[in-house]
Amino acid sequence: MQIDKQNTLLVGGEQSPRRAVIGGMVGLGIVAMLCLGTFTRPQRVTAQEPTGEKPNDVAVFMRAKLGHSQHVMEGLALADYSLIARGAHDLALASQASSWQVLQTEDYARQSREFRRACESLRSAANDKNLDGAALAWMEVTLKCIQCHKYVRDEQAGN
Repeated sequence: MQIDKQNTLLVGGEQSPRRAVIGGMVGLGIVAMLCLGTFTRPQRVTAQEPTGEKPNDVAVFMRAKLGHSQHVMEGLALADYSLIARGAHDLALASQASSWQVLQTEDYARQSREFRRACESLRSAANDKNLDGAALAWMEVTLKCIQCHKYVRDEQAGN
């Protein structure tokens, strides 16, 4: 593996934009998983001190969303199109759940719609068995996650 003067990945002396895209997608996916985990702080409750509180619904929901994201990443790594499509479908469905609605603003609603459109692009690429298209769509989904998480943090810090 080599890098040419334009920082393009060379495989066997030839450029491999597919590998470069997939490599970038894997890195971005790792960042996304870390970002998705920012809202999932486990609560510590000991058996000796029952609190009567239920687990944080948002934390549980975000953990499930992270699982759907991991399915997409696994599908991309293995070129398993059904796994990619299932993960995209599950993420889009999750965005319609009541636990998703952490803010009641027009900006938040817009970001949720954009996220669902990105998930549909991912699902469509998987159904077309287009790995490069799915990788690019996954980067878009990931960026939508990061942008929305930043928006939520900023809104919560401002309140």
